[in-house]
Amino acid sequence: METHDPQRTRDADIVIVGGGAGGLELAVRLAKAGHKDILLIDRDTSHVWKPRLHEIAAGLGRRQVDELGYAGLAEQWGFRYECGTLASVEPEQRQITLAAIPGGEDHASAEVPARVRGYRQLVLALGGVTPDMGVEGVLEHACLLDSPDDAERIAQQFSRGLLANHVAMETAPTGDAGVSATQGGAQVGAEGSTQDSAKESPGRPYQVVIVGSGATGVELAAYLHEARGMHDAPAPKGAKVEITILEATETFMPGVTQELRESIHQRLEEQGIKIELSRQVAKVSSGSVEISEGDESVTRDADLVVWAAGRVGPAIVEEIDALESNKKRQFTVTPGLQCLGHDSIFALGDCANIDEAPLPPTAQVASEQAEFLADELPRRQQGEPAQAFEFKDRGTLLSLSSAGSVGELSGKLSDKLGNAQGSKGNDDLQVRGRFARAAYQGLQRQHQFLLLGPLKGSAEVVSDVLRRSMGPRLKVH
Repeated sequence: METHDPQRTRDADIVIVGGGAGGLELAVRLAKAGHKDILLIDRDTSHVWKPRLHEIAAGLGRRQVDELGYAGLAEQWGFRYECGTLASVEPEQRQITLAAIPGGEDHASAEVPARVRGYRQLVLALGGVTPDMGVEGVLEHACLLDSPDDAERIAQQFSRGLLANHVAMETAPTGDAGVSATQGGAQVGAEGSTQDSAKESPGRPYQVVIVGSGATGVELAAYLHEARGMHDAPAPKGAKVEITILEATETFMPGVTQELRESIHQRLEEQGIKIELSRQVAKVSSGSVEISEGDESVTRDADLVVWAAGRVGPAIVEEIDALESNKKRQFTVTPGLQCLGHDSIFALGDCANIDEAPLPPTAQVASEQAEFLADELPRRQQGEPAQAFEFKDRGTLLSLSSAGSVGELSGKLSDKLGNAQGSKGNDDLQVRGRFARAAYQGLQRQHQFLLLGPLKGSAEVVSDVLRRSMGPRLKVH
């Protein structure tokens, strides 16, 4: 097939690549402020609040976590949206190239050629991905949780695998209790079982192993624990599930305070979720994981493996030679979020790093950086000096499904509530129960109101409440 060089068309004043929490909020903020020549580019056609991906993985459909179409938001606020994947950045020409989109094998969809888009200012909001850490078998046999597609894959494997395991337990002759389901749930066989597990109980539980004890792994474990017993799941309530979180370091949930760590640990253990520290996974296979313990290795059953260890930028970061990046595939930026040596290119969120003040890869950070750049980009266009981004940490909040919500609030809200309770200012405030749940949901509500406006935002909140109260807790796959 004949190929042509991509042609440069439709330049934009500000081009934003990536429609996650940071990129989409930036586009909306700029458009609301009256900047009309804004182009948002994302490889997907809709936006999902990624802190709720674990809920999709536990069986909720995308619509139940408030999926929003980019085209509709672009029309509402007056910016442009284009579906595409970044292929390269050419700073000298002030342009980017979007990769070609191949046509379907059945010719049902047309091929989209590579495109070039020029910019006056470029913002890279590419998000992040979970690295395989060089561990054999991760990409082949484990599930990641980086996208809605990943989450739906986990939900399907969990529900089908749980059913297959239950059927195997019912039909297995006495003494064959070690029978387990493969990860895909399509087959039931002896792979992944051990003689020891067969002797221990008349029915081996369906084994879920989550690698990594960060917020993603912890919240997913809690939600899968609740999902396993839902009446509308494709397996009976009596189906047995064993969920284990493996953490490579000696510290559970690195990065949170000891008090919060202990509270979360206790709640998970009360749910029967196992937490094992200093467990370095050396290999992932179909139906098992190999764990290094000193000079020895131990293999254990694992019907479903979810790899939730660490966060790095996407692979494209390494391919953009013109922009400096680190080993975590993050663009190195100034305190003003400007890529080094390029006064017209900026980066935010998981794909950006300030050497002097590294920040966690969270939606909260990306959102605050979007708010900063919404003011900074127009200022820089007017020739004003660069300002420095200052992160205002509002705390850590986690939803543990039926185990409740817990967290710590920081900053002004913590001071106000703490003073009302007689505690000293500037202390982190522990929150639990309904208040923690409300604070957790409030983060997404704030995001929704910004993207949709007060009227549509209020309607979406009401719709979400109704979906939660009336809809099935776990979708049958």
